[in-house]
Amino acid sequence: MALPRPLLQIRARRLSKAQLRDLLVSNPHDATQWIKAAAEADIVPAQIVWGQLLLDGTRVTRDPTAAFVWFERAARSGDCDGQNMVGRCYEQGWGVEPDPKLATEFFELAAAAGHVWGQVNLAQMLMRGGNPADRPRSFELFRAAAEGGTSKANLKAMNSLARFLEEGWAVPANARGALHWYRRAAGLGDHWAQYNLATILHAGGDADGADVWLGRSISGSDNGFRRRIAPLLLARGELALRRHGLEALRRIAASGSAADVQAYASALNDAAATPSDLEDARRLSELPATDGRPDSPSCPEASIGRGLVGYLDGRIAAMSRRIARPSNSTSSCSKGAL
Repeated sequence: MALPRPLLQIRARRLSKAQLRDLLVSNPHDATQWIKAAAEADIVPAQIVWGQLLLDGTRVTRDPTAAFVWFERAARSGDCDGQNMVGRCYEQGWGVEPDPKLATEFFELAAAAGHVWGQVNLAQMLMRGGNPADRPRSFELFRAAAEGGTSKANLKAMNSLARFLEEGWAVPANARGALHWYRRAAGLGDHWAQYNLATILHAGGDADGADVWLGRSISGSDNGFRRRIAPLLLARGELALRRHGLEALRRIAASGSAADVQAYASALNDAAATPSDLEDARRLSELPATDGRPDSPSCPEASIGRGLVGYLDGRIAAMSRRIARPSNSTSSCSKGAL
């Protein structure tokens, strides 16, 4: 009598989007193929992650058009992340023609289901529309998102809510309420909230507090943020503020880009520069250019950094002589918001 054949059982395990992303970190090669296969098998979390990989070009060839198809497929199933990402695609023109109206419609769907990014993105779209009648709705959306947690989307909402309260866009201006939400988001690491908090502290005469938060915002942010605030700070009359602007440019220039190093060196003509700053710029100017071009004499952009060395040597010497001489001058300090 023949024995019964053993049965082989394979149990499918459904993973969340966060678990799929963790899997990508721990086993990127295999995980990419598994996620693609799961997306094709109509597993919605995998469709979102696979779409994001295609959108970013992470471990696969970048294909925004294909990414949009996967986000739309997930959205049709009622998935909030899918609806929000379809909205983002229509907003930014990722893989599809930009369409603010359709972007707003998809953000509405996600926001109605309590999706935090959907709430934030919808509120921003309403504000960009420029209709004052939409401000109360934006305010409520930001407030709901701000009170909902401590994710990146929540922090963005906190900062926006604080700005509404500071400016009185939808309700009477409430400086105390604005300060509360700026402090909360700043303490949780949001660099825009840190910068905005510094502006309030500076306007109120707390230069030390403003200095601390400006330092945190510049050190913990990205170059996109630094590029936006550096000119604002360098245009100020206060030495301490210009020093923060110079620090923002220094961090940008640390990438070695010839154009960024040149921008940093140009800013050193400001009185905010010290011999230490100039030494920093000299060191950066000797790095190979990282503009995606070969570092050769035939490439003018690649030699910009080296061309700054002599200039910076002269500036260092001049700065040292100036500091060695006694001076009766004092820096002016103008009052007001940053």
